[in-house]
Amino acid sequence: MCFNGHDAASPSFTVNRTRNTWKCFGCGEHGDAIALVQKMHGLAFMDACKWLCGHFGIIGGDVQPSRRIHAISRATSPKASKSPLPATTTNPDPELYTWLVAHCGPVKGALGTTYLQAHGIAPELALKFGVVELVDPIRAYRELEKHWGAERIRSSGLSGNRRALSWLGYALLFPFKSGATTQYLQVRCLQSRMKFFGPSGIPKPMFNSQRLSQLQPGSLLHICEGVPDAIAMEGAGLAAVAVLGATSFRSEWVDELLPFELVGVPDGDAAGEKFMKFLAKEFRARSKSIRFAVPPKDMDASDVIARGINA
Repeated sequence: MCFNGHDAASPSFTVNRTRNTWKCFGCGEHGDAIALVQKMHGLAFMDACKWLCGHFGIIGGDVQPSRRIHAISRATSPKASKSPLPATTTNPDPELYTWLVAHCGPVKGALGTTYLQAHGIAPELALKFGVVELVDPIRAYRELEKHWGAERIRSSGLSGNRRALSWLGYALLFPFKSGATTQYLQVRCLQSRMKFFGPSGIPKPMFNSQRLSQLQPGSLLHICEGVPDAIAMEGAGLAAVAVLGATSFRSEWVDELLPFELVGVPDGDAAGEKFMKFLAKEFRARSKSIRFAVPPKDMDASDVIARGINA
């Protein structure tokens, strides 16, 4: 589909591999690889070149012109690889996740602060939940690689077979904490076609699960469909955890949630309906009742809180 997002019903984006060009026959946009990076990420020409060099490990991006020609000429005739990269088993890596979050800063960028504000999350609330911004994924990968090595990053689920993080551009990191340790990360990408990213191949845990140990049996507990929703509800004085969609809910969590008075908080869309039906089925099987607070159509709990809408 075209990066402009207009052709979901009838994809019309085409790549000519012989000429190394692309064209969308729906909107008429066209160009080469550098132009594509410029269009997708809103970069100037030289910044797009630097992005390609950094993201794909192209040599010659930071050397003098007299040496750059020689370096690139050697890269045009690479030796055939004898074997593909070995398959990497992914496992949660709390030590690496915790290090990454600790080396990112509090949310100060306009994109991040606007996102949090739109979701009813004040700066001090974001700090309380450890939300941080990652401004430059290319630099972040280099620092991670220096400290942990490429194989450790791959096995943590943060990168694929390339020497780069799996998302592009400015992003917010939402840590899933257990005490001072980050057990999992959800990345909210704000400069990429990808919306959310979580470590590949890693089961998604419950967000804010440490809240359960702070509640008395019979206390009201909200089960949200999204992390920002749970944070916004906590900011409004409502105990909340988050499950990242119906398919991420684990049956073993039912036992942890049984002692509380439960309220499901789905999003106001088709996925939210699926989430609501799934939770109802899981708890009905254990003879446990659960109520639901459904936001208006195409809204979620954080929208309701940010806009001050009475539920």
